[in-house]
Amino acid sequence: MKLVTRCQSCKKDIKIKSNAPTRPDLQMEKGDEFNVNCQNCGKIEKKHVNDIQAEPNNVLILIGVGIGIASTIVLWSLFGIIGTVSVVIPILFWYQQMNATKGFNSYTIRRK
Repeated sequence: MKLVTRCQSCKKDIKIKSNAPTRPDLQMEKGDEFNVNCQNCGKIEKKHVNDIQAEPNNVLILIGVGIGIASTIVLWSLFGIIGTVSVVIPILFWYQQMNATKGFNSYTIRRK
């Protein structure tokens, strides 16, 4: 998943560089409020942790699709129709991304 917020002046998405899987982890890493710099307009804004939203990382889903296709081809030649079970791999990548995104966005921090 990737973490983003929206710039108030130019309305473009700003990507937050963090690997925090949950909002409390992001709060421990960055604090309740932290400054973000818009790469589009150059404005620096102070954002609260609740203003950050998680989005699924489509690159990981595409990697899962690639692995699924490659493993299906290899397993099809070795085991026949049973090799199509590897089609489940992209679904697992997608499911993991959706659960991580939902878990991050569903929990908010109390504002002080």
